[in-house]
Amino acid sequence: IKVRFIQDPTSVPFPVAPDTVWGIGGIITGFDTFPTGFGFYIQNSQGGPYSGVDVFTGGTNYQPLPAYPGGLQRGDSVMVYGRMDEFGGLTELRGFNTSGFNDPLPGVRRISQGNTLPKFKIGTMAELQELPTNLSAEQWEGTLVRERTRLRVARTSLQNSGLGTFSSFLAVLTTCTGPGACDSLFIDGSTLANPALTPPPVGAIVDSVQGIYGQANRGYRIQIRDGADIFDSQPPGLTDAFSISSDSVRCVFDRNLTQASASNRTNYSLFSTFAPPDAAVPQLTNNVPNNIVHLKVTNGLAPCDSENITVNGVVNAQNNQAMTIPATRGFRNGICPLASIQAPDPAALAASPCDDRSRYAYPGGTPGTRITTQGVCTLSYGSNYWIETAAGGTRSGIVLFAPSTALIVGRQYVIAGAEQEFFNEGELVGTVYIKDQGAVAVPTPITQTIAVLRDTTCDASQAYLNGEDYEGVLVKTIDGRCTSTGGTPGQGFFLADKNPANPDTIYVDNNVVRTFTPQKYHYYTVTGVMDLSFGTWHLQPRNNADIVENVALSADEGLPASISFAVGPNPSHKPRVTFALPQRQRVRIAVYDLAGRRQAVLADGEYPAGTNHVDWGGTGPDGVAVKAGMYFYRMTIGDKTFNRQAVLLN
Repeated sequence: IKVRFIQDPTSVPFPVAPDTVWGIGGIITGFDTFPTGFGFYIQNSQGGPYSGVDVFTGGTNYQPLPAYPGGLQRGDSVMVYGRMDEFGGLTELRGFNTSGFNDPLPGVRRISQGNTLPKFKIGTMAELQELPTNLSAEQWEGTLVRERTRLRVARTSLQNSGLGTFSSFLAVLTTCTGPGACDSLFIDGSTLANPALTPPPVGAIVDSVQGIYGQANRGYRIQIRDGADIFDSQPPGLTDAFSISSDSVRCVFDRNLTQASASNRTNYSLFSTFAPPDAAVPQLTNNVPNNIVHLKVTNGLAPCDSENITVNGVVNAQNNQAMTIPATRGFRNGICPLASIQAPDPAALAASPCDDRSRYAYPGGTPGTRITTQGVCTLSYGSNYWIETAAGGTRSGIVLFAPSTALIVGRQYVIAGAEQEFFNEGELVGTVYIKDQGAVAVPTPITQTIAVLRDTTCDASQAYLNGEDYEGVLVKTIDGRCTSTGGTPGQGFFLADKNPANPDTIYVDNNVVRTFTPQKYHYYTVTGVMDLSFGTWHLQPRNNADIVENVALSADEGLPASISFAVGPNPSHKPRVTFALPQRQRVRIAVYDLAGRRQAVLADGEYPAGTNHVDWGGTGPDGVAVKAGMYFYRMTIGDKTFNRQAVLLN
């Protein structure tokens, strides 16, 4: 069915949320690059009302996904298979279904590339103004729109947080004069624009603005995709700077630049040398300079050292306005090794209380300055990806939260983001650059004991190994004894040292879907990534193969060779029923009086291998104490029944 059928309430058919809709086709017009809320918009090629819709992809950014060469891009024709939903008034497709498809992207099939985008709807202030009561707006939701009338900036997110998004502004017609109310356009420069657009100052004139029309709790808005979607009198703004190699720095602006100004190295200055870089190389889109410039630098700094870049004089390609006020961005130099990022801050170790945390993250869980590192992807689930230095070693791994590109296990990446401490676990967030360097062998797991891995003590002197030394690292612990299980296939379980006297245990998590079900008291060698979950160390196996039973040790554990069943002491005021199982089995135990009437059910469910027990308090089905005397105990396991009798005392 077409987009119109799910957007136009007068269409037949007209599915409603949460109906499943298969084969919704359209041309990709833009991408939502906000982490954990990724998505893209599609629109029918002919354009018009009710022709666009949001495709929500959650924690995965489909734009650079390597499943298709180059990922998905604007102009790709795709088919989407999923369900309808409504979020903040915005109709979207999500919950993709992959049944019967062998496509590399879940629920999305690319048909062709390089298609012409649908025509913009040339709207008026009355048609596109932001109020949710705007009856003309709904038909343009998810479509490309353009406002060509000159506008004046009335309010920006820089001065007023009440707009609800950063890098956004409200604009009114230039013919509007206060103090009376004027209709306004909401211009969202943060949701689709990457980098986010710096809003023009209050009072600035905008000649034209365009983008994808959306809806949120506040109302309707024009979502700018990049600096080319706004025609104003502003100069470029420097929005980001970070290393992409040992001698290259990437500068990102909120407007496209002219070739001459972007390549003029004297427009840039390094803090370390108080001099321009060796060269400035504008990046191109369709042979035209865009908003990115790569600087070649020789600064003599070591990896991870602080560096700043100051920019002035670069020119907006749309209006020839040049920067006249210098802008500076700080970052960490070169490719910072993961071992350096995960190394503890000496000042934090010496503090009271001791805190083993990275020096590159700000206190209070705030991300630090831009930092660039390199590692091999070892594990992924949901929005989390782990990378580790190819050579392995302690302090050599870290987790990435919601990176801008989905990583593939077994491939090495250069990644720029920021380090933060999330409930004491170091992680990279806000990734702005990911370069795939190809297939690289996953590091060999480090063998370590459970006692060391589960140790959460802060080692102020760094004199011994503990869990922090293996955070984010692929490890192996040999012949651990399963002490407790979830009881169902694929559940997590606790693993202890094979010496029963050792109380140290570690939780083997099940975030990665698997079917392996451990048996209590059996012995397992477990490989996985070390993950600190709200102050407790977990092992994250990658698959079923990461859990291997030591059958010989399990057999020597002394598990019963056959089923046993006993009641004691006899007689007793509070009898205990003890039963032993050679393997996990379903057990039902009931108590009957001399007349054969059931008085209690003591067990009805699965029990692990080994010795188990249940107690009877001497009460009947009504909760009232039964009379003293002889009672019969019946245990049923499969097609086998076991009977015992015992005297209950008052």
